[in-house]
Amino acid sequence: MKFEAVVFDLYGTLVYEFPREKFFGVLAEMAGALGVPAEGFETEWNATALQRQTGFFATVEENVAAICAVLGVQVRGLEDAMAARRRMYDSLFRPKPGAVRALRGVRDRGLASALVSMCAPDTPALWRASELAGLLDVEVFSSEARLRKPEPEIYLLAAKELRVEPSACLYVGDGAYGELTGAAAVGMFPVLVRDPDEEVGTMLRPEVEEDWSGPIIGSIDEILGFLD
Repeated sequence: MKFEAVVFDLYGTLVYEFPREKFFGVLAEMAGALGVPAEGFETEWNATALQRQTGFFATVEENVAAICAVLGVQVRGLEDAMAARRRMYDSLFRPKPGAVRALRGVRDRGLASALVSMCAPDTPALWRASELAGLLDVEVFSSEARLRKPEPEIYLLAAKELRVEPSACLYVGDGAYGELTGAAAVGMFPVLVRDPDEEVGTMLRPEVEEDWSGPIIGSIDEILGFLD
């Protein structure tokens, strides 16, 4: 199969996914800074995921303020709450082993590349400040495009921006949000990337992951083998 482009997921694929224990620990830390019950904050955070990921909230700060309103408290301690979130991102928003090699390898082979990410509104700025940003041709963030996986439109937007047919795209991701099935539904060729040493259920992914029986790689740079 001859590909013209590669479409990459972000979290768990090019950069590290958040460990569940750490992520929900930070939510509790944010709740403490805001002076709200940790359980209530976590519940409302989960309940506003779709809005956070599709641009309803322009910033995470707006999202947090809306949660405080639902919980019936005035917003205070917001700066400390956001600092806790930033510390988590500072520790984990960095390239996974093989990510730089994979992106450069795609470019060296003369192929186009895109990023399609399910994310909160603070992710685009983090990405554009990272060392990976200049290695991709197209960026599609759910919080900016107001689209989400596995809706066909988010994949079709990436293909349109790449100026290639979806059937000419190889898609690689960690399988969250039904992204692989969604990519296949529009004609892309999906590949699951998953560290074989990762313990099941430890990372922040949707509770129900798709039952994937297609190609699997253990490191992102193994994707270059599909191109050769």
